[in-house]
Amino acid sequence: MDDIARRRKIIERGNNVSEIDELKKKLAMACRMLFVAELVDYSGHISVRIPGADRFLIHGHPVSRAEVTPDDIVTVDRDGKRVEGKWNPPSELPMHIRTYRARDDVQSVAHLHNRMVVVLSMADRPLIPASNPGGLFGPGPIPVYQDPALIHTNEQGDAVARTLGSADAAILRGHGSIVAGNSIEWTFAACIDLEESATRLYYASLLGPIRYYTDDELQRVSKGRRRMPVIQKIWDHYIAKARLAGFMEGL
Repeated sequence: MDDIARRRKIIERGNNVSEIDELKKKLAMACRMLFVAELVDYSGHISVRIPGADRFLIHGHPVSRAEVTPDDIVTVDRDGKRVEGKWNPPSELPMHIRTYRARDDVQSVAHLHNRMVVVLSMADRPLIPASNPGGLFGPGPIPVYQDPALIHTNEQGDAVARTLGSADAAILRGHGSIVAGNSIEWTFAACIDLEESATRLYYASLLGPIRYYTDDELQRVSKGRRRMPVIQKIWDHYIAKARLAGFMEGL
């Protein structure tokens, strides 16, 4: 290898490290913001695919979701084995890994313990778009994985991935949800919209019959809601909200 090729390799390696460092920081921010939004508690997690590699980043199992740092992010391979990092990955890692393996289009996955989504699943009420946040997910209802047990095996992870199918989110009955997207920002915004959709649907149901969106309304709302400027606006708002609450120190 000549000097020019060697220098190019060094530059490429440095760029890749910088990209991974940026993903780790963004993942730590997303985790803290999900905590601020009350979508994760002492459990729940968000992950991201490393571009150009069959590896993934996720925060460590024992770390408080309120104070995750880039140093708490671990790297796992396609079999869920830790290859870098000081912590063990979350115990429900299989739902992330098996979703990535089933969906090449997915770049980021979140598992939430969102209150109102779970409440609807407990009452066996379908989550169907009836407000603009719900419009992000297109025609409803959101698919439901019926087994409430924690997702600790590849077989369970595959079952969750099958329930998710090509959708952006699936409900885990009595447990939480899984959300998948093409970036950390997109997945985070979808997490916000999923819970807001469930909350509005619940409160509206107390007042009477629900007026669901027509196909035309849903198509127009969904198209606007999925635009990157809207996704970025949600992301930026929660950065500001978390910062004001004191949850962005050190990032």
